[in-house]
Amino acid sequence: MKLQIILQNRGLFTKLRLDAVRKSFIFSLLTNKRASEHHKGTSCLINQTMSRKQASPILLSKGILMVEIMIAISLFMLFTISTFSLNSSMQGIKLWSLKELDILKSSSIIINRAIVNSSTTANMYGNYSSEVIEGPLRIIKSDFIYSWGESSCLQRIDFDANNVSYFPSAVFLGAGNNSTDIEVRNSIAYVTADSSIQSQSDLFIIDTNIIENPYIISAINTGPGLSSVAVAGPYIYAANTSSMSQLQIIDIHDRRFPRIISQLKLPFPQATTTAPKASSIYYKNGYIYLGTSKWDGAEFHSIDVRDPLNPKVIGSFETNTLVNDIHIYNDIAYLATSDETQMRMLDILDKENMHSIHIFSSGGWQVQQGKVIDYFEGILGLGRTVGGVNQITNHEVFIFSTSTDYLMQFSKDIPGGIYGMLIRMPFIYLLTHAPLSEFQVWDSTMSKKIYEISLNSKPVAMTCDWSRLYFATGDDGGLSVLNIMQDE
Repeated sequence: MKLQIILQNRGLFTKLRLDAVRKSFIFSLLTNKRASEHHKGTSCLINQTMSRKQASPILLSKGILMVEIMIAISLFMLFTISTFSLNSSMQGIKLWSLKELDILKSSSIIINRAIVNSSTTANMYGNYSSEVIEGPLRIIKSDFIYSWGESSCLQRIDFDANNVSYFPSAVFLGAGNNSTDIEVRNSIAYVTADSSIQSQSDLFIIDTNIIENPYIISAINTGPGLSSVAVAGPYIYAANTSSMSQLQIIDIHDRRFPRIISQLKLPFPQATTTAPKASSIYYKNGYIYLGTSKWDGAEFHSIDVRDPLNPKVIGSFETNTLVNDIHIYNDIAYLATSDETQMRMLDILDKENMHSIHIFSSGGWQVQQGKVIDYFEGILGLGRTVGGVNQITNHEVFIFSTSTDYLMQFSKDIPGGIYGMLIRMPFIYLLTHAPLSEFQVWDSTMSKKIYEISLNSKPVAMTCDWSRLYFATGDDGGLSVLNIMQDE
């Protein structure tokens, strides 16, 4: 009984356990099914989300591709248009270049003709140069043979009163050693002097490249003194006040050591004749033209200096008066003289037989002297001294045209007289002894004074180098400089 109850109980327990297991299994199945369904739903949701995320880059890539295609098409169109435009431009440039080359070719033919053929139309550009302009070409044709030894002054000076600067003397020639003349080549000044002390130097070579601080390179004592100077290449030609010789030739191949290599004494008409003093000098194409004070012989001479060691007098002309200045152009000598005939023109083609072709005289000659000559592009200028008290009717400046048989164009009264003249149209530059206005600039007709400045001295000579005017001060200060155009 007891066993049966136990078995029955065990059977009931087993049954209960089986029921519990069955229920648990069924619950597990149900749970797994729900979980599976949930997982499936979740997976679908995830898959849908992933599908959307994967779709977005594809759509973005397609958009970018479209933009790139549009940019490529635009660049292609731009390149195509640029190619056609460049081709059109190149064609235009080619046509323009061919046209310009044709102009240059025709211009060069005319220019070449001008170089070899003097009959070609050209404008004067200074005394020994001509200017030919054809199309875009401009050429300056110069005669270097005849211009050798001429002034190194600019042919065109753009004068501007606002750019004028004056540099008083900064050198010392020695007490009482007064400068008498000056020439300048490329900022190297050659100054002559005349002293009462025979031992003092009378020729100075001065470097003025640094215009504020010029210095003496060298100096030499040639004798009693010098009155005038000309420079051509490596030689100085000096007009001497000595009775022993009137011309000296000085070698300046080395400017530091100038040396006299020859000298010339003019032939005397008689053995007892008193020797003259040389007063003026000019170099032209292998010849020196020398003027002297009045004496018993001729006052104007042509001298062959092609061999500087052996100068020779070729011909002479008697003016019967002092020759103050000389200018040579082509085969005409222009002389400023001190008697009634205050300017003379001589034909010097035949240097052995020079002869007069024209003279000029004006009121006041009894006290006034023809002092300076200048010539530029067919315009001839004569300057005179005042000769004491200024007379307004006795003019000191005279301007002539050489193309109209030396017809006087105009004249002007300049108190103080004229001691230097430079013609560079449209202006005329004058050195005077007028107090406080020693330097003056006038218009081309001498009707209006453009500019004036005090030089604080009474210079005796003026010359030009590039755009600078140099003055022989007439005292032991030697020289002073006026810059009349702004340096470039």
